[in-house]
Amino acid sequence: MRLENKIAIVTGAGQGIGKAIAIGLAKEGASVVVNDLNEKNCQEVARTIEQEYHRPSLVVIGDVSLRSTAVKIKEEALNKFHRIDILVNNAGIMISGLVIDYKEEDWDKIFAVNAKSVFLMCQEIGRVMVEQRSGKIINVSSIGAKNGDVAQAAYAATKAAVMNFTRALSREFAPLGINVNSICPGIVDTPLGQVNLNDPVKKEKFIKMTPKGRISIPEDLAGITAFLASDDADFIVGQAINVDGGILYY
Repeated sequence: MRLENKIAIVTGAGQGIGKAIAIGLAKEGASVVVNDLNEKNCQEVARTIEQEYHRPSLVVIGDVSLRSTAVKIKEEALNKFHRIDILVNNAGIMISGLVIDYKEEDWDKIFAVNAKSVFLMCQEIGRVMVEQRSGKIINVSSIGAKNGDVAQAAYAATKAAVMNFTRALSREFAPLGINVNSICPGIVDTPLGQVNLNDPVKKEKFIKMTPKGRISIPEDLAGITAFLASDDADFIVGQAINVDGGILYY
């Protein structure tokens, strides 16, 4: 499953799942473009990649819900590495709230960050991969895309959009040598996940509903992402793979 000489881009890589994935890809031998809004966090991830795993890295700061950022990431990655083999669309936010109280501006924001960014990055980096006739794209969705929850309708809608965009795009890209898949985390112990985990009652509920008997950690997502990015996953196309400790089976 080694990713030697592969060039990867990970959005939202400054913390949480994105950080674990970026480091996990480097551990398998990939050079990594680290994107997020927080430059300090990104630089720390880049240092880990370079100093602990001895792989080149590149930090590109910016909001991936903007096309200008997607273009910037593409151009800077090509300038430094001359090709792009792996794209992991992980950037995301959570804005909770009941539908009857939900603000229109929050709906627009969560769709821009969670869904529009995936489209923009897949379009810009996809053009590079189409020219190469090779590439692996992994989009981070959520089990919320399959099983929404109270006060999470907007978040669930964005993640369902990501999941089904992935399925449709995989049919466009597979004949061109590009595999597109998504992973669906459950409740993960990250800054984003703390919305739920800060409540001891909710936390205990999530533990009880998980057959593995614990809350997921970001590193749980790193291995499956590295696998999907590898040559070993060449015949896996358009899947939405749950990484949730057994909460969902579909």
